Amino acid sequence: MRVGGIIDISTKDIPNRSTMVIFTVGCNLSCEFCHNKYLLHKAVGRDIDIPELMGQIKSNMLVSSVSISGGEPTLQKDLLDLCTEIKNVGKYISIDTNGTNPKSIVELLPYINRIALDMKGPLNNKRLTKITGNQINSNLIVETFRAVNNRKDIDFEIRTTYVGNLMKSNDIDKIISFLRKNHFRGSFVLQQYQYSEGVGEENKLKFQKPDHFTLLNILKPYRNMDLPFEIYLRDDIVGYSRIDKLYEYLDA
Repeated sequence: MRVGGIIDISTKDIPNRSTMVIFTVGCNLSCEFCHNKYLLHKAVGRDIDIPELMGQIKSNMLVSSVSISGGEPTLQKDLLDLCTEIKNVGKYISIDTNGTNPKSIVELLPYINRIALDMKGPLNNKRLTKITGNQINSNLIVETFRAVNNRKDIDFEIRTTYVGNLMKSNDIDKIISFLRKNHFRGSFVLQQYQYSEGVGEENKLKFQKPDHFTLLNILKPYRNMDLPFEIYLRDDIVGYSRIDKLYEYLDA
């Protein structure tokens, strides 16, 4: 497996869990706002075989979970083998994915505990192309969504990063509408775009960080709506918070 980095202990990647994070190299998208853009280069990182990775995982007694992120992990040919081995040692396994490889996700589902689907935008080919810079077949993402959503034993998070100057509030409306119509049963997280060095100096002024109240206004119509899923906001003001808590102080 081509690995671009490992975080030994994280408390941010999976809510309420101490987690070891493995970042894989390579992605089939080229989002200009990606903060892990260095992982797109094949020369980055090194090849680590599964026995070596498992040695690190088993010796890390401070974590109960392993998150495999990227990049796009489903591009790794030995991902299934790694997840099988991790399951055998009793660690909780989470996979971050952009959802464009449903075949791989379906193969993984019996061996993992959680999927975090990074839904870049509404499931419209033209809009996704604009946001990601790639021609995307949105039907593949829908296929991934349905496969995971039908598995009640899999924890399911869908998250969308709101990027100023690129995205519109209507994009989020369309995503939430899709989730409602398709009886999504997990958690939807609206994430605040924040510039980091990984985005690149050339894009520093191209994209804007949306402020806290912009994100609140986007989510406000859904705060009292009866939904089959929960909505969270992740930004630099509240950290990670369910929206019904966010408006308590505004209504006071």
